[in-house]
Amino acid sequence: MGKNLRVSGMSPSARHLLISLGSLSLVLVMGTVGYMLIESLGFSDALYMTVITISTVGFGEVSPLSSGGRYLTIAIIAFGVSAMLLSVSAVLEFMLSEFFGIWGRRRMDTRIARLVDHYIVCGYGRVGRSVAEELDAQGYKFVVIEIEENTYQQCVNDGYLAINGSATDNDNLAGANIADAQGLVSALSSGADNVYVILSARMKNPSLLLVARADEPESKEKLALVGADRVISPHAMAGKRMANMLIRPRICEFVDVWVGGGIPEYQLTELKVSGESSFKGVTIKDTRLRERTGATVLAIRKMGEDTFNGNPEPDIRIEEGDLLILVGTSEQMGKMRELNLLS
Repeated sequence: MGKNLRVSGMSPSARHLLISLGSLSLVLVMGTVGYMLIESLGFSDALYMTVITISTVGFGEVSPLSSGGRYLTIAIIAFGVSAMLLSVSAVLEFMLSEFFGIWGRRRMDTRIARLVDHYIVCGYGRVGRSVAEELDAQGYKFVVIEIEENTYQQCVNDGYLAINGSATDNDNLAGANIADAQGLVSALSSGADNVYVILSARMKNPSLLLVARADEPESKEKLALVGADRVISPHAMAGKRMANMLIRPRICEFVDVWVGGGIPEYQLTELKVSGESSFKGVTIKDTRLRERTGATVLAIRKMGEDTFNGNPEPDIRIEEGDLLILVGTSEQMGKMRELNLLS
């Protein structure tokens, strides 16, 4: 957004103040010019007459008024007093709006500073808003960074924590508490900005899960090169999604309901096997996971591989860095947490 002041970007209270002060100024100008033309008064006397008429203080006239001067005075009283009252009201509205705005921003900054293991969404356009809505629907903590003031205000009105500023500014990333975050989505419309955000985020938090938007095919390689874990092309994904809805509509519907929490009896979750995990070095069968908790290993992706092995064989050995996709009820997932098998 440019530095030039734009009425469309003002808050409602600032816009009301500007309009009311403009109306009052117009009455002052018209009254002053009117007295100068009708009563042949000098500028200072004409301005004085206009001001005391608007303010209704009751001081005496500079000189006896003609019939035309009296009609002008009546008009100034009718319009000027109304403009004065509107201006006073607008000033109070603006002051209260600024006070509560500052208080609200400080309160929001405090809430953002306390976030831990949250997600950061850079950009609140169509893609960023969809990401925020999905995170909110699934109960995850997140903060949005948005540079456009109107879009930022819309984000706040939607009930989300947000920072008004550029995601390419390292101070805003720090303000979003990136050091304690667990993931970041860069959904900016500019490919260059997404590259810069991913690079900065990777430097500030090497363990952060980074997902980036890529509208152009050439951006995917650049984003992966600077540290993006996943690069998503909204247009390509939408095309594949629409094709699958045509070819496999029931499967798509089932996956949407399951992943979105529409089947409350079962949950899907992922587990990255760490060096301290009790799963490390044992086979799926030897974990006795189903026997101990009731949960099941639905798929496994070995470290260094790009594809998942669905319905894996029981004798597959689990190693550090492997990714497990687990399915089970909420009670079964709770049992895994009780046994320190799931964080």
